[in-house]
Amino acid sequence: MARPSMKNLSINDEDELEEFYFDVEEDGDEVSDLRWCLCDRFIHVQVMKKKVVDVWSLVRGFNIKEVKDDLFLFQFSHKMDMGAALQGGPWTFDSHLLIIEKLRIGMQIENIPLYHVDLWIQIQYLPTGMMMEKVGKTMENFIGAFMEYNKNNNTSYMRIRVKIDVRQQLKRQMRIKNKGGVSVI
Repeated sequence: MARPSMKNLSINDEDELEEFYFDVEEDGDEVSDLRWCLCDRFIHVQVMKKKVVDVWSLVRGFNIKEVKDDLFLFQFSHKMDMGAALQGGPWTFDSHLLIIEKLRIGMQIENIPLYHVDLWIQIQYLPTGMMMEKVGKTMENFIGAFMEYNKNNNTSYMRIRVKIDVRQQLKRQMRIKNKGGVSVI
């Protein structure tokens, strides 16, 4: 299987549009610490370490250990540094997508799948009155697993954070139905 990279992400234009129906009411809808992460695919550890310290704005730094070929273990000196690396992504290095996963007690490093990345996406052209967290959560099966809704959304689009599987194609548009009709977004 090819390594995950930004070049490998593609949009599938050939599938039929999936439809979601929303019956949205106007009122009431919204108004153990391990500091280890696992990542695959690095070129040169020292070069990577120098570059990400600045990009990730690390306060106390980190160490990188090669577990096996193309699989690296990061040990962060502080949990806030690890949080910045995990929450600030997605990250690329030398045109390769870095897939980072937080380790938890009992996990076997060799069995951790590195196929998911968290992305902030914009949902354009939503019908009036549908720019709310409830709508974003319902779209998760179409886009990826819903993680977070940006409450400070721009009035022209909705912004949500989703976890996508880099082995799957992205979809360009979908159809949304509400009481007023159908919109393609």
